[in-house]
Amino acid sequence: MTNTNLSLNFAPVSISGETNIRAGARTYSPDSLQELRAAYTESHIFHWDRRNNKIVDIPVIGETAPLGNEIIDVNIADAFWLWPALLTSALVRTFAGKREIIRDYPLQVLGHEKSNLIAHESLPTWIQKRTLQEFTPRTLFGHNDLPTFGLLCDVRTRNQILGSCAQLIERGISVRGQYVLVDGYQGDKRISARPQLAGRVARIEGDELVLEDHREGCERVASASARLTGRLEVFDWCVREFLGSASEGILENARLQAAERTSGPGRLHAITGVLEFLRGCSLEAAPGIAFQVGDLLNSSDDRFPVTEGIPKPSLVFDPSGARTDVWNERGIKTNGPYDQRTFTPKKLNIAVICQGRYEGQVDAFIAKFLDGMPTVKTGKRNNQQARYGDGFLRRFQLEKPNVQTFTTKSPTLDAYTGACDAALQKAADDGFAWDLALVQIEEQFKTLPGNRNPYFGTKALLLKNHVAVQNVRLETIRQPDQSLVFSMNQMSLASYAKLGGRPWLLKTEQKVAHELVIGIGSHTTNTSRIGSGVRHVGITTLFSSDGSYHLSDRTNVVPFEEYSRALTETLKRTIVRVRDEDNWRNTDHVRLIFHMFKPAKDIEAEAIKATVEGLDLENVSYAFLHIAPHHPFLVFDHDQLGQPPWKPEKGIFGPSRGAHLKLGDSQSLVVFSGATELKRATDGMPRPCLLRLHRDSTFRDMTYLARQAFDFSAHSWRIMSPESFPITIKYSDLISERLAGLNEIPFWDSDAVRFREIGRTPWFL
Repeated sequence: MTNTNLSLNFAPVSISGETNIRAGARTYSPDSLQELRAAYTESHIFHWDRRNNKIVDIPVIGETAPLGNEIIDVNIADAFWLWPALLTSALVRTFAGKREIIRDYPLQVLGHEKSNLIAHESLPTWIQKRTLQEFTPRTLFGHNDLPTFGLLCDVRTRNQILGSCAQLIERGISVRGQYVLVDGYQGDKRISARPQLAGRVARIEGDELVLEDHREGCERVASASARLTGRLEVFDWCVREFLGSASEGILENARLQAAERTSGPGRLHAITGVLEFLRGCSLEAAPGIAFQVGDLLNSSDDRFPVTEGIPKPSLVFDPSGARTDVWNERGIKTNGPYDQRTFTPKKLNIAVICQGRYEGQVDAFIAKFLDGMPTVKTGKRNNQQARYGDGFLRRFQLEKPNVQTFTTKSPTLDAYTGACDAALQKAADDGFAWDLALVQIEEQFKTLPGNRNPYFGTKALLLKNHVAVQNVRLETIRQPDQSLVFSMNQMSLASYAKLGGRPWLLKTEQKVAHELVIGIGSHTTNTSRIGSGVRHVGITTLFSSDGSYHLSDRTNVVPFEEYSRALTETLKRTIVRVRDEDNWRNTDHVRLIFHMFKPAKDIEAEAIKATVEGLDLENVSYAFLHIAPHHPFLVFDHDQLGQPPWKPEKGIFGPSRGAHLKLGDSQSLVVFSGATELKRATDGMPRPCLLRLHRDSTFRDMTYLARQAFDFSAHSWRIMSPESFPITIKYSDLISERLAGLNEIPFWDSDAVRFREIGRTPWFL
C-alpha cells in the first residue's frame, strides 16, 4: 500500500517583522502567574520559563509596556516556545466580537447562528446544532527531521440548548431527572463562561430546582440560571418534546447535514475556507510581528511526516510456522486452527439455553452453526463463495458434540437462571461438565437494568461454574441466510477462543528478548456523574509478542487513593506468573510494552514504573504507549474517491487502514480503521489514532511500536474483521463493560474470572 497523495489538517505558520522585542520577567510563583493571566489576558501573554524559574510576559497590543520588574530582550523568531501562546492570543483577538469563542485551548469558535443545522417553526432558536471550528498550535517533524510549527484546524458540529430550564418549564416541559449546567468562572471576557455540571433535578420548587447527585454548594439553583446539557440523548429528547411526531424527520435531516459537514469533502472544504479567512486577517504575534498561515501540508513537501503503509500482518496457523495467511477467514478455513492437534476436548458438551417458544428456531440455528451452510454463497456474481460452508465442527477440527437444550418459560432473569440450574444439575447427575453454553437472548435485554438482565444473569451463573458462554440474539437467529453466514463466522471464532482455543497467532521475527505486550485499562464503579463515591478497578490483559493470550487480571475495587498500590500489585502478580511459567532467568533480556488507554502521566504510569523496578530482572526495558482516539489530527487521502469503488457512498478522502505517519521520535499517527471499514456514509471521516510514547520509556523505537500496535488490531478473536483499536486496549474495554453488568447480579462471584481456569481464556469476547 502506498500513500502518495496525503495531506494533514496542518497549516505551517511562519513569522515576519522586527522580531526583537522587550519583555518583562519576574520570579515565578503559581499564584502570581494565575493573577497576571486573569488581570492582563487581553494585553499580554505569560510564559513560565522553567529553566530560570521566571514568568516572562510579552505585550501583544500596541502601546503596552512589559509588566515584570526585570526587562529582557527576546528574539521572537528564535523563541519557538512562545509561538503557541502568541498564535492563540492572535486568534482570540481575530475572532473576538465576530464569533462566539467557547474555549481558549484548544481554541474553539462557534459558526454563525445562521448556520444552525436544525430549524422548525415550533422549535426555539436557542436549540441549535452548529458548526464548531477548533484550532491547535503544534510542531511536527518531517522527512528532513526539522521542526515545523503550524496550526491544526478541525471542523465538527456541536449541540446546544441555550434556553434556561425556566423557559422549558414555561412551555410545559419537565426537567425532572435531567442533569443541568450553570455558568462557571469567566476569566477572559472575550470567551464564554465555562459551564459546570451542577447536578440532577430531583424536583421543582417554585423558581428553584432542587438537585440530587449535585456539586458541592449546588443543592438548589435558580431555574432561570440553569440549562440542560447538549448531550446527544438530551438534545434529541428536547427536540421530541417540542415537535412530537414531527421530530424524527427534523432530527434525521439535521444528522444528514452534520454528516455532510464532517465527511472528507465537507471537512476539507470547511478547513481550507477558514484558513483562507485567516490569511486575509492581520494575525499579529506582537506589535510589528505577524504570523503567516500557509496551505495545508501535503506529502509532496519535505516537511511532511515520514509515511508508510503498514502491511497486513501474517497470521500463523500451525506451530511450525509453515501455514500462514494475511486473511484470517481464508487461513482458518484452509488450514484449521493453530492448536488443532493439541486442543482438547474434541467432543464438546454443549448446553443450549433458550426460550421455549423459540426452541424450533434455535434448534435449526444450532444445526447451521455446527455443520455449516455450504449452499449459501455471497459476493459478486462471478466470484461467489460459501462464507460459512464448513461450520464450527469442521473448521475447528472437532467431533460431533453432545448437545442438550434447556428451555425457559419466559424472558425473565429468574426463568433463564432456572434453565441454567437445570443444565448444571443434569451435568452433575450424569457425571460430566459443560464445555460451552449457547444462550439465546433478545435485543431488548439491553434496555433492562443489570440486576434483571438475563444476558448478565446467565453469564454470572455459568462462568462461576466454569462454563464458557456464547450469547446469540434472537434477531441474529432470524437474519436472512445471506447475512447470517457473516454472523456465524464471528460467533464460531469467539466460541472457540472462549473454550481456550488458539485460532491463529501473529508471525513475529525471532528476538533475543522475551517480550510481553500488556494492555492497561480501568473500570469505574460509580452511579454519580459528579464524581462522589468513585471506586476503581484496574484491568490488565497480557500477551506475548506473537499474540498469545496469557490471561487477564484486575485489581480489587478500591477508592482512587488506593488505586496505584492495587494496580502495582496486580501488574507484578501477572508478570511474575508468566516469568515463572516460561522460566525466565534474571539475566535474560526482557521487554515490556504497555498499551495504555490514558496518558502515561496518569496514576497508571507510576504504578507501572514501580512494578518494573520491583521485578527481580537485571536487563529489562519498557515502553509506555498511550493509544489515543481523541486528538486534533486528520489525514486526507486525495486518491480515495469513496467506497465501494463501483458506487462511492462513504469514506471519500479518508485514509486507508495501515497508514502510519511518524510525527516525531515519540508520536505517530496510525490508521486502525480506514475508509473501507466505515459502515455507513453518515459515519463521517475515519480518524487515525495518536500514539504517544512517554518520556520515561527506555525502549523508544516508535516505528516498531506503531507496527506492533497495528498488528494487534488485526488479531482479534472476537470478530473476523479488524478492530478499531489494538486488542490490548479493546479486550480491556470489553472486560470493563462485562464487569459493569456482572457486578449488578447478586449471585455473581467475582473470583470466578480472577482465580479460576475460565479466567485464563478470553471469556469476555
